[in-house]
Amino acid sequence: MGRLILEKEIREAEICNPALGFAAETQSIEYRRDPLTGARCRINAKRANRVKEVASKGAGIEDLPRIPKEGCAFCPENVERMTPKFPDELIKGGRLKVGSAIVFPNLYPFSKYHGVAVFSEAHDAGLGEISPEGIRDCVRACVEFLSIIGERDPRAIYGSINWNYMPPAGASIVHPHLQVIADAIPTRFQEELIRCSESYYGSHGSSYWVDLIETERALGERMIREGPSVVWLASYAPRGNNEVLGILPGASSISGIDDAVLMELSDGLTRILRGYRDLGARSFNMSIVPGPLDRELEYYALNVRILSRPNPGSHYTSDCGFMERIHLESVVESMPEAVAERLRRYFA
Repeated sequence: MGRLILEKEIREAEICNPALGFAAETQSIEYRRDPLTGARCRINAKRANRVKEVASKGAGIEDLPRIPKEGCAFCPENVERMTPKFPDELIKGGRLKVGSAIVFPNLYPFSKYHGVAVFSEAHDAGLGEISPEGIRDCVRACVEFLSIIGERDPRAIYGSINWNYMPPAGASIVHPHLQVIADAIPTRFQEELIRCSESYYGSHGSSYWVDLIETERALGERMIREGPSVVWLASYAPRGNNEVLGILPGASSISGIDDAVLMELSDGLTRILRGYRDLGARSFNMSIVPGPLDRELEYYALNVRILSRPNPGSHYTSDCGFMERIHLESVVESMPEAVAERLRRYFA
């Protein structure tokens, strides 16, 4: 094991601020580099105060024009007649049911195997209102789906479980749901994480993920909660605002998650989302990113990424601009250390 070097450089930008009578104002910008991938981000906490002409304060599910429960394809009374089915040879009966959750194919897939997993009872659930058991059932349904795919198609070894919550995060339907994908080709980010983890292991003889936990434990600045199987911390070089990283150091493959670990993971997600709600967030993206489904990798750890997105409303300002989409550097207005401090109490 070894302590990681967390790189950061602070630079200052000076402006003459009209709100201060054009007096000189200095703003600090932190340039941080992800210790595994080298991806860079820029953090200026004062950007949270910038004027957003179309910003919606505190908007939520009740403020959105949306399909009523009677016409929602994801509600229990409609799901059987309004959602597509998998071929019987893939999923017997066309849909996979686990507890309160149900998985069916995405009508417009972007992966060879692309399922939608619905929290079937959660039509009006606000942020942080879905129970740990509801999250557990939905994630377990995705895990079972990936296991079935692995048996049916040995080439489809790269899978992930994902959540777009609310339209600013890319959800076309507001009723909460996960998306589970599997393919022979990993996503770019998944490939990068696995490749960099293997390279780190080859250079240092230890797992990056174990070393990261050790480093963050020693520093204490971004550690949120270290549980028996899941470690939650604020990302050092986040890809978005309020980003939280969950690490399962005991497993790389999704098949390595047993019921106890799954419940711990689901409980932690519930606590993080309640914290997001109290921070004022109403939209988020989440991905569970495992290694290959067909084997365990000693140099990789299954990890979870969650980041908040702009609040829903009839109009809102996107948090994604030219820096993110073209220059591939995140511009963030939440300090990871402050995020960790605010979220720790939800695990008390």
